[in-house]
Amino acid sequence: MNNFVKTLLHCLSLVGVAVLAACSNKDYINTIPSESTALISVDLAKMTGVNNNFVLKTLFKVSSYGDCGVDVSRKIYFFECADGNMGLCASVDNASNLRSSLAKAGCEVVSKRGYDFAMVNGSWLVGFSDDALLVMGPVTAAAAPELQNRMARYLSQSEDNGIAATPLFAKLDSLSSPMAMVAQAHALPDQFVTPFMLGVPKDADASQVMIAAEMSVKSGVMFVDGSTFSFNRKIDKAIREAHTVYRPIAGRYLSAMPSDAVMGLFVNVDGNKFIELMRSNRSLQAMLAGINAAIDMDNIIKSVDGDMAVITPKYLDDRLSMSMAAELAHAGWLSDVDYWKQSVPQGGRIIDWKENAYKYTDGKTTFCFGVSADKQFYSGSSPEDAMALLGQSETPISKALQQKVKGQKMALVINIGALTGGNASAVASVLSPVFGNFKTIVYTQK
Repeated sequence: MNNFVKTLLHCLSLVGVAVLAACSNKDYINTIPSESTALISVDLAKMTGVNNNFVLKTLFKVSSYGDCGVDVSRKIYFFECADGNMGLCASVDNASNLRSSLAKAGCEVVSKRGYDFAMVNGSWLVGFSDDALLVMGPVTAAAAPELQNRMARYLSQSEDNGIAATPLFAKLDSLSSPMAMVAQAHALPDQFVTPFMLGVPKDADASQVMIAAEMSVKSGVMFVDGSTFSFNRKIDKAIREAHTVYRPIAGRYLSAMPSDAVMGLFVNVDGNKFIELMRSNRSLQAMLAGINAAIDMDNIIKSVDGDMAVITPKYLDDRLSMSMAAELAHAGWLSDVDYWKQSVPQGGRIIDWKENAYKYTDGKTTFCFGVSADKQFYSGSSPEDAMALLGQSETPISKALQQKVKGQKMALVINIGALTGGNASAVASVLSPVFGNFKTIVYTQK
């Protein structure tokens, strides 16, 4: 399962144990599988913007933290296993109260191999001892017995077999934020991985690239202040060198991003240096292969000097939906367009759209691009999408978000509601018990 963020948030609100806090005691943390690909710690006592009491009262049928049987003075940990299963662990201070809380929530508690288990909301398996609570899923009823055996093994494992002895946990433990994350890029949704892989050697994969981030929630927005690194020294060196390409974002295109767009990537770069990062990214090269066969995108990117924005107006599985705008040092490549028209692959064509603007189509892909009078490159899947980035959106992202992004080296603004294909109301119902009206993630690169 790739959609780590969405499933995590389901786990937060649906399982109900989101109000619980996992301990910092190494014996307790040993229940987390050492092969986990992502790990998030949450200290609810120190967090703001989390509606703890609502979740506790409605899902656990208790009136105070002390009634649920979990030590809420300690952190909770969310994790993703290598096979895609999600999990949560917490510290138990009263197993009897925990049994009662689960019973009040309508869950049957059964004992197996010395531990208690219950199915929550039909797809999440809860297992606990006198000291530790583990929640994993989603799981079908048919697969539950196998997962139950795995969880019993996790609840029994020693420090040598748990997460505490791993570099991933050591990195997480070094972060001071009440909510923090360390994850392989591979654990993120596919559509978010590319920005974190820019500059990584071609022979590296997303499981070798790590993201460490401090997180906070404010006014319905999750702010993620992170950095990429690798436990592999060669890859880590390449990542650090790639970071030097990014310059502080001036903010020219921030107001052009509509608040309902799926995603926006913002950077400020010298295109002659940035092109080298793009060339090392296999997935990005594959995505642009069709357009590159007709249009020399390398030369266009090389001409960039300043702010650049890549906006995804909508999420479509069957075709590319992407708009791009950038400040240019020059537009010398315009003299090559006539050659591009003549050499376009069979089935495709490039036609004039307006002055210094063109439209490429091959029957499947449409790519409109051009240069404005003040030397801005603009492009999109339609003329409207392309032109939109040269002005201010009628409904731009908030001023507060724009200010957060300005001055950063790289920023990613993600609209959770739009990402779900328009099912924003369902997502809101999942997120609101914990984070209120939470719809946006803003990732900024340290």
